[in-house]
Amino acid sequence: MRFSQLKHKPVLDSEGTKIGKVDDFIVEISEKEVVLKSVVIAGGRIEEIMESIGIKPDKDPIFQMDCISSIDEEVNLSVPANSLKNTLDEGAVGENEMRLSKLAKIRVYDSDGFRIGTVIDIWYDIEGKPWLVLGGGFIEETLEKVGVQPDIDLLVPMAFIENISKEKIQLKYSKFQLESTCEDEYEKVKRQVSSRHEPKDPRAETLRLSPRPHRSTV
Repeated sequence: MRFSQLKHKPVLDSEGTKIGKVDDFIVEISEKEVVLKSVVIAGGRIEEIMESIGIKPDKDPIFQMDCISSIDEEVNLSVPANSLKNTLDEGAVGENEMRLSKLAKIRVYDSDGFRIGTVIDIWYDIEGKPWLVLGGGFIEETLEKVGVQPDIDLLVPMAFIENISKEKIQLKYSKFQLESTCEDEYEKVKRQVSSRHEPKDPRAETLRLSPRPHRSTV
């Protein structure tokens, strides 16, 4: 599941009352990992405008993932609205926590200090392990170089991360190693698509970097 798949979905409490929509996510950052902590609910458009210009405090309800009973066209909660904390409550947002929208502004660098992009989303695999979805100039150029359409995602596992802070995210490998791995993984994607009985458009595939990138000969 990608976090962006939940964004803007209506949120209903345990009584079936609409209490807003998914607006953002609060994540905890440690030295080498990003962990989803809670989901931020936004109110109506008028309320958001009033908050943005300072007429009302930016006080948004939040809920933990274990409060979700089901997800379809809406996000259905198993708890009433009046039981939820909000972003201004003490302890609701920890010292090492931030909104995903702010994490997306942090630049990502390779092991040599070369800027390669930013985090545009976070994806969780079926084992619950998070992967960073990267975008940006270098990423787009690399995907174009290996023949990948722009709407294919580049997923980076936490094993690739050397260090995370509120200022930058540094990977363990150089851009040349990432380029090499990109090429190898895209070849796998093409073989998988071509071997299917009814091949899909390869642009619908997801390009995942393996935990052990091969060293480039460039």
